[in-house]
Amino acid sequence: MIAVFFALSQEIASLKSQVNILKKIRYAHAIFYQAEFHGFPITLVQTGIGKNVSEVIHQLSKYIRIQFMISSGFAGSVNPAVGVGDLVIGKNVLCSPGDVSKEEIHINSTLPCDTAAVKLAVTLKGTDALKLHCGDILSVDKIIRQSSLKRHIGNQTSAIAVDMESFAIAERANAMGIPFVVVRAISDGVDEDVEIGENMVTKGGKVNISAAARYLLNKPHHIPYLNRLRKQTRLATHALSLFFPNFITQIYNSLLI
Repeated sequence: MIAVFFALSQEIASLKSQVNILKKIRYAHAIFYQAEFHGFPITLVQTGIGKNVSEVIHQLSKYIRIQFMISSGFAGSVNPAVGVGDLVIGKNVLCSPGDVSKEEIHINSTLPCDTAAVKLAVTLKGTDALKLHCGDILSVDKIIRQSSLKRHIGNQTSAIAVDMESFAIAERANAMGIPFVVVRAISDGVDEDVEIGENMVTKGGKVNISAAARYLLNKPHHIPYLNRLRKQTRLATHALSLFFPNFITQIYNSLLI
């Protein structure tokens, strides 16, 4: 069975509406949706943000036989050629220890994505409405807020985008001997600062309404930014929803025969 991992409820919406959900399982802050997609079994996982995903995968493996893992959701661009709403397919997933700063960035681990899945994704890119890039993804511990730091990451590393979960998923997949790939959509561009409050997303990956309200009361000048971000996350969600149906079908038909 294919397992697709998302951190946020907004991200999982890109595929959740297209599947027939058969069973919902809760584990701590995570939710497993066992489902059917065009006759194929699939599990969607809402993990929440960050590295707790490793334990989530361990628990999920008790319920299902995982044959393929996909890390999905939103990512931040660190390359001027990679814009909002574009898809990024991971070639390798990079990990940098500790906080990423404007000093020299050290990559201490690199894990490859499944070559066959990457090639398959690239062959499916095809339309003007869906722009796709293939390259390395850097997983970080905290949201990269400053546009200057995004550009620095792009200049100092081979990464074209950053996220917070893909390396932990890749590490677990590698340990279990399961093929893995990253399929993400860009929600914030390289030249955009990310100005959101730390507590605006719950541990389970949902919007914290009360925290968001308090944040906007204290910083009303950030309302236009949040409106822009909402529109951009919708673009990213739409890109994933367009790409996934054919990609998942092709994985089952060509890679999991």
